[in-house]
Amino acid sequence: MEKPIIAPEMRIYDQQGQRLYLSREERGAFLEAANQESPESRLFCHVLHDTGCRPSEALALTANGVQLTECTITFRTLKKRTHDGRGRLKQPQYRAVPVSSRLAEKLDLVFNLRNNQSIKQGDDPLWPMSRPTAYRLVKRVMTRANIKGPQATGKGCRHGFGVAMVTAAKPLPIHILAKAMGHSSTKTTEIYLQVIGQEERGLFLAAWE
Repeated sequence: MEKPIIAPEMRIYDQQGQRLYLSREERGAFLEAANQESPESRLFCHVLHDTGCRPSEALALTANGVQLTECTITFRTLKKRTHDGRGRLKQPQYRAVPVSSRLAEKLDLVFNLRNNQSIKQGDDPLWPMSRPTAYRLVKRVMTRANIKGPQATGKGCRHGFGVAMVTAAKPLPIHILAKAMGHSSTKTTEIYLQVIGQEERGLFLAAWE
């Protein structure tokens, strides 16, 4: 019997048991290391960290995708199937992710969003770089932050976001997290529940006292 093929996004540990997500400490180190990049590159890293988006989705983000008043960022979900079961082309799918007012203000300042949203440039990508360039940027920041291992990737940052949301003092409900991350099913999002949070860890430790 053949072993089932598991999609990469369905795992937060590799076949050797190494985690594929950034820990809380690593997420902080990633942001700190990103501060040494240019303002544009630094914000690319912050958007990955704060929204859990895929790097390709960040690269597709335009000025019109940032809602400054609502403090949300609207991403086009790029990993959804483009055709239905009958082979018909499906409409593009988008999702809005809440962000802090601080991040929204920084995006406005660096990319002059309010002005660009009113002119044609509002549809231009904020980060006109290729995927390989974005990959090298993330790896450079990970290296500077001394983050080593299979989690030191853009996907590791995405998984770190998911883990942070479900292990927070007030965990984000799975159905809301699934929507924010662009998952087609909450079954995918439930992989983050495999991680032991601080509260659960405390219960285990208390049992040994």
